[in-house]
Amino acid sequence: MSADIDDVLAEAKAGKVAPLYLLWGEEFLVRKGADELVKLLVPDAAMGLNLAVLDAGSPREVAQELATMPLFPGRKVVLVRDPEFLAPKKGKGDALGKAREAWKAGKRKEGARRLLALAARAGWGVEQLDPGKSGAPSVEQWKDELNVDLAEADLAFLKEAAAFCREERISAPEGDTSALVELIQKGVPPGHALVMAASEVDAKNPLVKLAHDKGHVVERKVAARHKDLDLSEIAKEFLAPFKKRLGPGALDELKERIGGNIRLLQSELEKLATYSEGPAIEKTDVAMLVHHAREEEFFELSEALQKRDFRGALHYAEDAMGQGTHALQLLGAVASIVRSLLESHEWLHRYAGGTPPRTAKDVEARVLPRLEAELKGTKRKMPNAWALTFSMKAAAGYERRELLGALVACAEADLALKSSASGKLVIERLLTTVCKGL
Repeated sequence: MSADIDDVLAEAKAGKVAPLYLLWGEEFLVRKGADELVKLLVPDAAMGLNLAVLDAGSPREVAQELATMPLFPGRKVVLVRDPEFLAPKKGKGDALGKAREAWKAGKRKEGARRLLALAARAGWGVEQLDPGKSGAPSVEQWKDELNVDLAEADLAFLKEAAAFCREERISAPEGDTSALVELIQKGVPPGHALVMAASEVDAKNPLVKLAHDKGHVVERKVAARHKDLDLSEIAKEFLAPFKKRLGPGALDELKERIGGNIRLLQSELEKLATYSEGPAIEKTDVAMLVHHAREEEFFELSEALQKRDFRGALHYAEDAMGQGTHALQLLGAVASIVRSLLESHEWLHRYAGGTPPRTAKDVEARVLPRLEAELKGTKRKMPNAWALTFSMKAAAGYERRELLGALVACAEADLALKSSASGKLVIERLLTTVCKGL
């Protein structure tokens, strides 16, 4: 049975320490919970000496660190984020993306070890990583064996990482969990604790069962579909430090505006809590302060496309597909965003002379009266002045021909996806077209 995060944190604050904690589910909530737990277990003054972070460690390495006494007396905590040894073989998480992120951040050894651990799930070693070498698994095999869609950029990463592994003599982290299981069963040194934070886990893994028996398992999952999304408990958690609550209809309004973006939810709730003078955040507060950012539930993708930020859009798309979002859903989001940009572009030139308005008051004075006349008699709602200001400024970053070309690219991507083309590759090409105008 899953433990409640608040109960686990309360126990830790009271000085009661379990030898093993497993937090898994939505990445932002899991990382936030793990960070809060670690801060309670290890005081700030001792964190540099009594906290060990092994993000790409093998179970044996984790066991050795957990059994080693700290340099100074006191509690010792070992933190492992996204442990490959807990993940199912065909996971929905973007394990390749996490390896690539570490690599790009300069953590080459961690990135290489994560990549090797991923390949090891299919029985592949260093010699099979380089896609240009004879005997290397094909793009289709990566999909069939590991549920990984390789894009062109990934092939270059695999080649570079394979060369690095050979030069540095890096091997895949051992996946056998027996050493760690035996240590926890036998008993870790008093006051020592292992905290594992994972996006997904294999329920049959012996460490998962052990976490239930000997420690705490905290499940922090969030529904993928918007209609199934329940943000009530998460919102209460985020608002607790402010001693605020959501009034009638406020949560539904917030959900419609930001979807399931938990990181954004926290940010917007903090903003609303600071603004609201009373004990409750009202629906009108949400309508006034939170931009209607949910484009088919993909706010970050919308923001990246509006800024023509190819890297940001690609990162979000890869992460979304890694979490199980189908490429066709992303395509629908891109098409919706492009249509909105095109509409704002038309209004910009028709009602503002092609010059982006500087403020919402400018839009209210110059644009909305003329736009209201256009929309009169239709069932469409008038856009919010602030939102229209933002969208017009974004649309000004595109030429009309680029947006029309992007719509054509969406239609071509739809045909390609329905013809069984690689979803990751199709989306990458589409984002290149939209952001770079190619």
